[in-house]
Amino acid sequence: MEGFEAKFRKTVKEYHMLEPGDRVIAAVSGGADSVCLLALLKEMRASLKLCLRAVHVHHGLREGEADRDAEFVSELCSALGVPCHIIRVDVRKLAEEKGMSEEEAGRYLRYEAFEREAAAWEEEEPEEGPGLVRVAVAHQRDDQAETILHNMFRGSGLHGLRGIPYVRGRIIRPLLDEPRGEILQWLSEKGLSFVEDSTNSEGCYTRNRIRSRILPQIESEVNQGAVGNILRLGRLADQADQYLREQADLWIKRYVRGGEPAVPVRASFDGGQSQKLNTESLGEAGDAGAEGILIPAKEFLAQPEIIRSYIVLELLKTLSGHARNLGERHVQQVLELFLRPVGRKVKLPYYLTARKEYEGVFLGFSFFEGKQRGFICPQVKTRIFSCEKGAEFPKKMYTKWFDYDKIKDTPVVRTRQTGDFITLSDGKTKTVKRFMIDEKIPRQMRDEIPLLADGSHVMWIMGYRISQFYKIEADTKRIFEACAIYPAKEVNNNNGG
Repeated sequence: MEGFEAKFRKTVKEYHMLEPGDRVIAAVSGGADSVCLLALLKEMRASLKLCLRAVHVHHGLREGEADRDAEFVSELCSALGVPCHIIRVDVRKLAEEKGMSEEEAGRYLRYEAFEREAAAWEEEEPEEGPGLVRVAVAHQRDDQAETILHNMFRGSGLHGLRGIPYVRGRIIRPLLDEPRGEILQWLSEKGLSFVEDSTNSEGCYTRNRIRSRILPQIESEVNQGAVGNILRLGRLADQADQYLREQADLWIKRYVRGGEPAVPVRASFDGGQSQKLNTESLGEAGDAGAEGILIPAKEFLAQPEIIRSYIVLELLKTLSGHARNLGERHVQQVLELFLRPVGRKVKLPYYLTARKEYEGVFLGFSFFEGKQRGFICPQVKTRIFSCEKGAEFPKKMYTKWFDYDKIKDTPVVRTRQTGDFITLSDGKTKTVKRFMIDEKIPRQMRDEIPLLADGSHVMWIMGYRISQFYKIEADTKRIFEACAIYPAKEVNNNNGG
Protein backbone atom coordinates (compact mmCIF):
# COMPACT_ATOMS: atom_id res chain seq x y z
CA MET A 1 0.00 0.00 0.00
CA GLU A 2 2.37 2.67 -1.28
CA GLY A 3 -0.50 5.15 -1.33
CA PHE A 4 -1.07 4.64 2.39
CA GLU A 5 2.55 5.34 3.26
CA ALA A 6 2.66 8.30 0.87
CA LYS A 7 -0.37 9.85 2.56
CA PHE A 8 1.32 9.42 5.94
CA ARG A 9 4.43 11.24 4.70
CA LYS A 10 2.27 13.94 3.10
CA THR A 11 0.53 14.62 6.44
CA VAL A 12 3.88 14.82 8.23
CA LYS A 13 5.18 17.30 5.66
CA GLU A 14 2.01 19.38 5.28
CA TYR A 15 1.73 20.07 9.02
CA HIS A 16 5.50 20.45 9.57
CA MET A 17 5.47 17.65 12.14
CA LEU A 18 9.04 16.47 11.76
CA GLU A 19 12.34 17.90 10.59
CA PRO A 20 15.60 16.07 9.96
CA GLY A 21 17.34 15.26 13.24
CA ASP A 22 14.21 15.45 15.38
CA ARG A 23 13.79 13.14 18.33
CA VAL A 24 10.45 11.33 18.45
CA ILE A 25 8.66 9.47 21.23
CA ALA A 26 5.99 7.14 19.85
CA ALA A 27 3.09 6.51 22.23
CA VAL A 28 2.44 2.79 21.81
CA SER A 29 -0.51 1.11 23.51
CA GLY A 30 -0.16 -2.11 21.53
CA GLY A 31 -3.35 -1.54 19.58
CA ALA A 32 -3.50 -1.53 15.78
CA ASP A 33 -3.21 2.25 15.37
CA SER A 34 -0.18 2.67 17.61
CA VAL A 35 1.62 -0.37 16.14
CA CYS A 36 1.07 1.12 12.69
CA LEU A 37 2.38 4.50 13.86
CA LEU A 38 5.53 2.99 15.35
CA ALA A 39 6.25 0.91 12.24
CA LEU A 40 5.78 3.88 9.90
CA LEU A 41 8.03 6.09 12.00
CA LYS A 42 10.65 3.34 12.05
CA GLU A 43 10.54 3.27 8.23
CA MET A 44 11.08 7.06 8.13
CA ARG A 45 13.89 6.93 10.69
CA ALA A 46 16.72 6.63 8.21
CA SER A 47 15.50 9.17 5.62
CA LEU A 48 14.91 11.90 8.22
CA LYS A 49 17.71 10.83 10.56
CA LEU A 50 15.17 10.59 13.36
CA CYS A 51 15.98 9.40 16.85
CA LEU A 52 13.08 7.16 17.83
CA ARG A 53 11.90 5.87 21.19
CA ALA A 54 8.66 4.31 22.37
CA VAL A 55 6.64 4.79 25.56
CA HIS A 56 3.92 2.50 26.83
CA VAL A 57 1.74 3.63 29.74
CA HIS A 58 0.47 0.81 31.97
CA HIS A 59 -2.70 2.14 33.60
CA GLY A 60 -2.94 -0.40 36.40
CA LEU A 61 -6.37 -1.51 35.13
CA ARG A 62 -7.70 -4.61 33.32
CA GLU A 63 -5.64 -6.93 35.55
CA GLY A 64 -3.65 -9.41 33.46
CA GLU A 65 -4.63 -7.87 30.13
CA ALA A 66 -2.64 -4.69 30.87
CA ASP A 67 0.44 -6.78 31.70
CA ARG A 68 -0.05 -8.64 28.43
CA ASP A 69 -0.15 -5.33 26.51
CA ALA A 70 3.03 -4.06 28.18
CA GLU A 71 4.86 -7.29 27.41
CA PHE A 72 3.66 -7.20 23.79
CA VAL A 73 4.88 -3.62 23.30
CA SER A 74 8.22 -4.45 24.86
CA GLU A 75 8.73 -7.41 22.53
CA LEU A 76 7.55 -5.45 19.48
CA CYS A 77 9.97 -2.61 20.17
CA SER A 78 12.80 -5.07 20.70
CA ALA A 79 12.04 -6.68 17.34
CA LEU A 80 11.96 -3.27 15.61
CA GLY A 81 15.11 -2.08 17.34
CA VAL A 82 13.36 0.81 19.08
CA PRO A 83 14.17 1.63 22.74
CA CYS A 84 11.05 1.33 24.89
CA HIS A 85 10.08 2.61 28.33
CA ILE A 86 7.14 1.08 30.21
CA ILE A 87 5.60 3.59 32.63
CA ARG A 88 3.19 2.46 35.32
CA VAL A 89 0.51 4.84 36.62
CA ASP A 90 -2.43 4.43 38.99
CA VAL A 91 -5.49 5.62 37.08
CA ARG A 92 -8.02 4.42 39.63
CA LYS A 93 -6.29 6.28 42.47
CA LEU A 94 -6.21 9.58 40.57
CA ALA A 95 -9.84 9.19 39.50
CA GLU A 96 -10.93 8.67 43.11
CA GLU A 97 -8.81 11.55 44.46
CA LYS A 98 -9.93 14.08 41.84
CA GLY A 99 -13.48 12.90 41.25
CA MET A 100 -12.67 12.15 37.61
CA SER A 101 -13.81 9.32 35.40
CA GLU A 102 -11.20 6.62 34.83
CA GLU A 103 -11.22 7.52 31.14
CA GLU A 104 -10.38 11.16 31.94
CA ALA A 105 -7.79 10.22 34.57
CA GLY A 106 -6.11 7.83 32.15
CA ARG A 107 -5.81 10.48 29.49
CA TYR A 108 -4.37 12.97 31.97
CA LEU A 109 -1.76 10.52 33.23
CA ARG A 110 -0.79 9.43 29.73
CA TYR A 111 -0.03 12.93 28.52
CA GLU A 112 1.71 13.78 31.77
CA ALA A 113 3.95 10.74 31.23
CA PHE A 114 4.64 11.73 27.60
CA GLU A 115 5.59 15.26 28.61
CA ARG A 116 7.83 14.02 31.41
CA GLU A 117 9.63 11.62 29.08
CA ALA A 118 10.10 14.28 26.41
CA ALA A 119 11.41 16.83 28.90
CA ALA A 120 13.83 14.27 30.35
CA TRP A 121 15.16 13.42 26.86
CA GLU A 122 15.72 17.09 26.13
CA GLU A 123 17.77 17.34 29.31
CA GLU A 124 20.07 14.53 28.21
CA GLU A 125 23.29 15.24 26.38
CA PRO A 126 22.21 15.43 22.73
CA GLU A 127 24.36 12.53 21.57
CA GLU A 128 21.74 11.67 18.97
CA GLY A 129 21.63 15.26 17.67
CA PRO A 130 20.15 18.61 18.68
CA GLY A 131 16.67 17.95 17.29
CA LEU A 132 13.49 18.76 19.17
CA VAL A 133 11.61 16.04 21.02
CA ARG A 134 8.19 15.33 19.54
CA VAL A 135 5.53 12.97 20.91
CA ALA A 136 3.64 11.05 18.22
CA VAL A 137 0.23 9.69 19.16
CA ALA A 138 -1.92 7.41 17.02
CA HIS A 139 -5.26 9.15 16.58
CA GLN A 140 -6.62 8.34 13.14
CA ARG A 141 -9.39 9.51 10.79
CA ASP A 142 -12.23 7.64 12.52
CA ASP A 143 -11.13 9.00 15.90
CA GLN A 144 -11.41 12.49 14.45
CA ALA A 145 -14.99 11.96 13.28
CA GLU A 146 -15.88 10.40 16.62
CA THR A 147 -14.43 13.38 18.50
CA ILE A 148 -16.31 15.93 16.41
CA LEU A 149 -19.60 14.11 16.98
CA HIS A 150 -18.88 13.70 20.68
CA ASN A 151 -18.18 17.41 21.08
CA MET A 152 -21.27 18.32 19.07
CA PHE A 153 -23.49 16.13 21.25
CA ARG A 154 -22.05 17.80 24.35
CA GLY A 155 -23.04 21.24 23.07
CA SER A 156 -19.62 22.42 21.93
CA GLY A 157 -19.14 25.59 19.92
CA LEU A 158 -16.99 25.93 16.83
CA HIS A 159 -13.82 25.29 18.79
CA GLY A 160 -14.98 21.80 19.77
CA LEU A 161 -16.15 21.04 16.24
CA ARG A 162 -12.59 21.50 15.05
CA GLY A 163 -11.86 18.08 16.47
CA ILE A 164 -8.36 16.84 17.26
CA PRO A 165 -5.51 19.13 16.16
CA TYR A 166 -2.80 17.68 13.95
CA VAL A 167 -0.17 19.45 16.04
CA ARG A 168 -0.42 20.82 19.58
CA GLY A 169 2.84 21.87 21.17
CA ARG A 170 5.15 18.86 20.97
CA ILE A 171 2.25 16.45 20.26
CA ILE A 172 1.91 15.32 16.64
CA ARG A 173 -0.70 13.06 15.03
CA PRO A 174 0.62 11.75 11.70
CA LEU A 175 -2.17 9.17 11.26
CA LEU A 176 -5.03 11.64 11.46
CA ASP A 177 -5.81 11.33 7.72
CA GLU A 178 -5.71 7.50 7.70
CA PRO A 179 -8.95 5.46 7.94
CA ARG A 180 -9.01 2.58 10.40
CA GLY A 181 -9.73 0.07 7.65
CA GLU A 182 -6.61 1.03 5.70
CA ILE A 183 -4.52 0.83 8.86
CA LEU A 184 -5.67 -2.75 9.45
CA GLN A 185 -5.01 -3.66 5.82
CA TRP A 186 -1.49 -2.19 5.93
CA LEU A 187 -0.68 -4.11 9.13
CA SER A 188 -1.90 -7.31 7.52
CA GLU A 189 0.26 -6.78 4.46
CA LYS A 190 3.29 -6.10 6.65
CA GLY A 191 2.60 -9.14 8.84
CA LEU A 192 2.39 -7.02 11.99
CA SER A 193 0.21 -8.13 14.87
CA PHE A 194 -1.41 -6.07 17.61
CA VAL A 195 -3.47 -6.51 20.76
CA GLU A 196 -7.08 -5.54 21.43
CA ASP A 197 -8.10 -3.50 24.47
CA SER A 198 -11.27 -5.15 25.80
CA THR A 199 -12.57 -1.82 27.13
CA ASN A 200 -12.91 -0.57 23.54
CA SER A 201 -15.96 -2.81 23.14
CA GLU A 202 -17.60 -1.84 26.42
CA GLY A 203 -20.74 0.27 26.05
CA CYS A 204 -20.22 2.20 29.27
CA TYR A 205 -18.02 4.77 27.52
CA THR A 206 -19.72 7.42 25.39
CA ARG A 207 -16.94 7.38 22.79
CA ASN A 208 -17.23 3.61 22.42
CA ARG A 209 -20.95 3.91 21.69
CA ILE A 210 -20.31 6.58 19.06
CA ARG A 211 -17.54 4.47 17.49
CA SER A 212 -19.24 1.08 17.51
CA ARG A 213 -22.91 2.00 17.10
CA ILE A 214 -23.71 5.54 16.01
CA LEU A 215 -21.11 6.08 13.27
CA PRO A 216 -21.69 2.68 11.59
CA GLN A 217 -25.45 3.25 11.67
CA ILE A 218 -25.11 6.72 10.14
CA GLU A 219 -22.93 5.34 7.35
CA SER A 220 -25.24 2.40 6.65
CA GLU A 221 -28.59 4.18 6.95
CA VAL A 222 -27.95 7.87 6.21
CA ASN A 223 -24.87 8.43 4.05
CA GLN A 224 -21.92 6.17 3.25
CA GLY A 225 -19.72 9.26 3.02
CA ALA A 226 -20.79 10.56 6.44
CA VAL A 227 -17.32 10.35 7.99
CA GLY A 228 -15.80 12.41 5.19
CA ASN A 229 -18.54 15.02 5.55
CA ILE A 230 -18.04 15.18 9.31
CA LEU A 231 -14.32 15.79 8.78
CA ARG A 232 -15.08 18.51 6.23
CA LEU A 233 -17.31 20.19 8.80
CA GLY A 234 -14.42 20.01 11.27
CA ARG A 235 -12.07 21.76 8.83
CA LEU A 236 -14.63 24.51 8.15
CA ALA A 237 -15.21 24.94 11.89
CA ASP A 238 -11.45 25.25 12.41
CA GLN A 239 -11.19 28.00 9.81
CA ALA A 240 -14.19 29.88 11.18
CA ASP A 241 -13.00 29.55 14.77
CA GLN A 242 -9.55 30.91 13.94
CA TYR A 243 -11.03 33.87 12.07
CA LEU A 244 -13.47 34.76 14.85
CA ARG A 245 -10.73 34.54 17.47
CA GLU A 246 -8.57 36.89 15.44
CA GLN A 247 -11.44 39.38 15.13
CA ALA A 248 -12.13 39.19 18.87
CA ASP A 249 -8.43 39.67 19.61
CA LEU A 250 -8.26 42.78 17.42
CA TRP A 251 -11.31 44.27 19.13
CA ILE A 252 -9.90 43.55 22.59
CA LYS A 253 -6.61 45.24 21.75
CA ARG A 254 -8.46 48.30 20.53
CA TYR A 255 -11.21 48.78 23.10
CA VAL A 256 -10.68 46.84 26.34
CA ARG A 257 -9.12 48.95 29.07
CA GLY A 258 -8.48 48.99 32.79
CA GLY A 259 -11.53 49.55 34.95
CA GLU A 260 -12.19 50.93 38.43
CA PRO A 261 -14.42 48.41 40.25
CA ALA A 262 -16.74 49.56 43.02
CA VAL A 263 -14.66 47.49 45.48
CA PRO A 264 -11.06 47.55 44.19
CA VAL A 265 -9.66 44.08 43.68
CA ARG A 266 -6.26 43.47 42.18
CA ALA A 267 -6.37 41.22 39.15
CA SER A 268 -3.78 38.93 37.64
CA PHE A 269 -3.71 38.74 33.85
CA ASP A 270 -1.38 35.84 33.21
CA GLY A 271 -3.24 33.87 30.57
CA GLY A 272 -1.06 30.77 30.51
CA GLN A 273 0.95 29.41 27.58
CA SER A 274 -1.99 27.46 26.20
CA GLN A 275 -4.15 30.57 25.73
CA LYS A 276 -4.21 32.47 22.49
CA LEU A 277 -4.37 35.90 24.14
CA ASN A 278 -1.54 37.29 26.21
CA THR A 279 -1.05 40.31 28.41
CA GLU A 280 -0.23 42.50 25.42
CA SER A 281 -3.67 41.74 23.99
CA LEU A 282 -5.29 43.62 26.86
CA GLY A 283 -3.78 46.98 25.99
CA GLU A 284 -3.82 49.30 28.98
CA ALA A 285 -5.39 46.58 31.13
CA GLY A 286 -2.53 44.19 30.49
CA ASP A 287 -0.50 45.74 33.31
CA ALA A 288 -0.20 43.28 36.20
CA GLY A 289 -1.12 46.19 38.49
CA ALA A 290 -4.41 46.95 36.73
CA GLU A 291 -7.61 46.99 38.76
CA GLY A 292 -9.54 44.83 36.34
CA ILE A 293 -10.87 45.33 32.83
CA LEU A 294 -13.87 47.17 31.47
CA ILE A 295 -15.73 46.10 28.33
CA PRO A 296 -17.18 49.36 26.92
CA ALA A 297 -20.88 48.89 26.16
CA LYS A 298 -21.25 51.25 23.19
CA GLU A 299 -18.50 49.70 21.08
CA PHE A 300 -19.25 46.17 22.31
CA LEU A 301 -22.96 46.19 21.45
CA ALA A 302 -22.17 47.44 17.96
CA GLN A 303 -20.49 44.09 17.19
CA PRO A 304 -22.29 41.05 15.71
CA GLU A 305 -23.56 38.63 18.35
CA ILE A 306 -21.01 35.94 17.55
CA ILE A 307 -18.09 38.38 17.87
CA ARG A 308 -19.45 39.53 21.24
CA SER A 309 -19.50 35.92 22.43
CA TYR A 310 -15.91 35.35 21.31
CA ILE A 311 -14.74 38.56 22.97
CA VAL A 312 -16.23 37.55 26.31
CA LEU A 313 -14.95 33.98 26.17
CA GLU A 314 -11.43 35.05 25.23
CA LEU A 315 -11.36 37.57 28.08
CA LEU A 316 -12.62 35.03 30.62
CA LYS A 317 -10.00 32.50 29.53
CA THR A 318 -7.24 35.09 29.63
CA LEU A 319 -8.16 36.42 33.06
CA SER A 320 -8.51 33.00 34.64
CA GLY A 321 -5.70 31.31 32.76
CA HIS A 322 -8.03 28.39 32.07
CA ALA A 323 -10.36 27.16 29.35
CA ARG A 324 -11.74 24.26 31.35
CA ASN A 325 -15.10 24.87 33.09
CA LEU A 326 -15.73 27.98 31.02
CA GLY A 327 -18.51 27.66 28.47
CA GLU A 328 -21.51 29.15 26.74
CA ARG A 329 -23.47 29.46 29.98
CA HIS A 330 -20.87 31.78 31.49
CA VAL A 331 -20.58 33.81 28.30
CA GLN A 332 -24.36 34.32 28.29
CA GLN A 333 -24.31 35.46 31.92
CA VAL A 334 -21.87 38.21 31.03
CA LEU A 335 -23.72 39.17 27.84
CA GLU A 336 -26.99 39.52 29.74
CA LEU A 337 -25.37 42.01 32.13
CA PHE A 338 -25.21 44.60 29.35
CA LEU A 339 -29.01 44.77 29.52
CA ARG A 340 -29.18 44.85 33.33
CA PRO A 341 -29.20 47.81 35.77
CA VAL A 342 -25.92 49.25 37.02
CA GLY A 343 -24.56 47.29 39.97
CA ARG A 344 -25.98 43.91 38.91
CA LYS A 345 -23.31 41.22 39.01
CA VAL A 346 -22.69 37.51 38.48
CA LYS A 347 -20.06 35.18 39.90
CA LEU A 348 -18.09 33.04 37.50
CA PRO A 349 -15.55 30.20 37.75
CA TYR A 350 -12.07 30.84 39.16
CA TYR A 351 -13.31 33.63 41.46
CA LEU A 352 -14.10 35.90 38.54
CA THR A 353 -16.88 38.45 38.95
CA ALA A 354 -18.69 40.35 36.21
CA ARG A 355 -20.54 43.54 37.18
CA LYS A 356 -22.55 46.10 35.21
CA GLU A 357 -21.05 49.59 35.38
CA TYR A 358 -22.26 52.83 33.81
CA GLU A 359 -19.90 52.51 30.85
CA GLY A 360 -20.08 48.77 30.34
CA VAL A 361 -19.26 45.53 32.17
CA PHE A 362 -16.34 45.13 34.54
CA LEU A 363 -14.50 41.79 34.78
CA GLY A 364 -12.16 41.03 37.66
CA PHE A 365 -11.44 38.84 40.66
CA SER A 366 -13.29 38.97 43.95
CA PHE A 367 -12.58 36.62 46.84
CA PHE A 368 -14.50 38.30 49.62
CA GLU A 369 -17.57 40.06 48.28
CA GLY A 370 -20.84 39.55 50.12
CA LYS A 371 -22.82 40.70 53.14
CA GLN A 372 -21.21 38.27 55.55
CA ARG A 373 -17.54 39.09 55.49
CA GLY A 374 -14.83 37.26 57.34
CA PHE A 375 -11.61 35.41 56.86
CA ILE A 376 -12.00 32.50 54.45
CA CYS A 377 -9.10 30.21 55.22
CA PRO A 378 -8.02 28.20 52.19
CA GLN A 379 -6.59 24.72 52.51
CA VAL A 380 -3.02 24.90 51.25
CA LYS A 381 -1.61 21.68 49.82
CA THR A 382 2.16 21.60 49.73
CA ARG A 383 4.90 19.39 48.36
CA ILE A 384 8.67 19.55 48.15
CA PHE A 385 10.65 18.30 45.17
CA SER A 386 14.04 18.69 43.55
CA CYS A 387 14.53 21.51 41.09
CA GLU A 388 15.45 20.21 37.65
CA LYS A 389 17.86 22.21 35.53
CA GLY A 390 16.01 24.58 33.21
CA ALA A 391 12.63 23.93 34.86
CA GLU A 392 9.96 26.51 34.10
CA PHE A 393 6.94 27.28 36.26
CA PRO A 394 3.71 28.68 34.80
CA LYS A 395 2.02 31.73 36.25
CA LYS A 396 -1.00 30.53 38.19
CA MET A 397 -3.36 32.39 40.46
CA TYR A 398 -3.63 29.77 43.21
CA THR A 399 -0.39 27.78 42.89
CA LYS A 400 3.00 29.28 43.67
CA TRP A 401 6.54 27.91 43.85
CA PHE A 402 9.28 28.98 46.28
CA ASP A 403 12.93 28.22 47.02
CA TYR A 404 12.53 25.72 49.87
CA ASP A 405 16.01 26.24 51.32
CA LYS A 406 15.30 29.93 51.98
CA ILE A 407 12.39 29.10 54.29
CA LYS A 408 13.51 29.47 57.91
CA ASP A 409 10.38 28.40 59.81
CA THR A 410 7.32 26.25 59.15
CA PRO A 411 5.08 28.16 56.71
CA VAL A 412 1.60 28.89 58.08
CA VAL A 413 -1.60 30.28 56.58
CA ARG A 414 -3.03 33.20 58.54
CA THR A 415 -4.10 36.82 58.30
CA ARG A 416 -1.82 39.81 58.81
CA GLN A 417 -0.09 40.54 62.10
CA THR A 418 1.90 43.48 63.43
CA GLY A 419 5.45 43.33 62.08
CA ASP A 420 4.63 41.39 58.91
CA PHE A 421 6.71 42.36 55.89
CA ILE A 422 7.29 41.28 52.30
CA THR A 423 10.31 41.63 49.98
CA LEU A 424 9.68 43.56 46.77
CA SER A 425 11.21 43.00 43.33
CA ASP A 426 13.93 45.60 44.00
CA GLY A 427 15.07 43.66 47.07
CA LYS A 428 13.68 46.20 49.53
CA THR A 429 11.17 45.18 52.19
CA LYS A 430 7.79 46.74 52.90
CA THR A 431 5.39 46.13 55.75
CA VAL A 432 2.26 44.28 54.77
CA LYS A 433 0.22 47.15 56.20
CA ARG A 434 1.95 49.65 53.90
CA PHE A 435 1.68 47.24 50.95
CA MET A 436 -2.09 47.01 51.39
CA ILE A 437 -2.42 50.76 51.71
CA ASP A 438 -0.35 51.34 48.58
CA GLU A 439 -2.40 48.73 46.72
CA LYS A 440 -5.57 50.62 47.74
CA ILE A 441 -7.07 47.56 49.41
CA PRO A 442 -10.10 48.76 51.43
CA ARG A 443 -9.46 48.84 55.17
CA GLN A 444 -12.32 46.42 55.89
CA MET A 445 -10.78 43.80 53.58
CA ARG A 446 -7.22 43.87 54.92
CA ASP A 447 -7.85 41.43 57.77
CA GLU A 448 -9.64 39.01 55.41
CA ILE A 449 -6.81 38.34 52.98
CA PRO A 450 -4.96 35.05 53.66
CA LEU A 451 -1.19 35.06 53.87
CA LEU A 452 1.40 32.29 53.68
CA ALA A 453 4.00 33.36 56.21
CA ASP A 454 7.48 32.25 57.26
CA GLY A 455 7.45 33.84 60.71
CA SER A 456 6.95 37.57 60.09
CA HIS A 457 8.27 37.32 56.55
CA VAL A 458 5.24 36.90 54.29
CA MET A 459 5.93 34.51 51.43
CA TRP A 460 2.64 35.03 49.59
CA ILE A 461 -0.18 37.57 49.90
CA MET A 462 -2.77 35.36 48.24
CA GLY A 463 -4.39 36.97 45.25
CA TYR A 464 -1.66 39.61 45.02
CA ARG A 465 2.03 38.72 45.00
CA ILE A 466 4.80 36.55 46.41
CA SER A 467 7.94 37.75 48.15
CA GLN A 468 10.95 38.26 45.91
CA PHE A 469 13.14 36.75 48.63
CA TYR A 470 11.69 33.26 48.11
CA LYS A 471 11.64 33.28 44.32
CA ILE A 472 13.31 30.43 42.45
CA GLU A 473 16.76 31.23 41.06
CA ALA A 474 19.39 29.47 39.00
CA ASP A 475 21.00 27.87 42.05
CA THR A 476 17.73 26.71 43.64
CA LYS A 477 17.98 23.04 44.62
CA ARG A 478 14.59 22.27 46.20
CA ILE A 479 11.13 23.62 45.40
CA PHE A 480 8.33 24.30 47.87
CA GLU A 481 4.98 24.21 46.05
CA ALA A 482 1.87 25.72 47.65
CA CYS A 483 -1.59 25.29 46.14
CA ALA A 484 -4.47 27.22 47.75
CA ILE A 485 -7.84 25.45 47.73
CA TYR A 486 -10.80 27.40 49.07
CA PRO A 487 -13.70 25.80 50.97
CA ALA A 488 -16.17 23.89 48.79
CA LYS A 489 -19.03 26.27 49.57
CA GLU A 490 -17.02 29.28 48.39
CA VAL A 491 -15.79 27.44 45.29
CA ASN A 492 -19.29 26.33 44.36
CA ASN A 493 -20.61 29.85 44.74
CA ASN A 494 -17.98 31.07 42.35
CA ASN A 495 -18.39 28.31 39.81
CA GLY A 496 -22.12 28.29 39.52
CA GLY A 497 -22.64 31.81 38.21
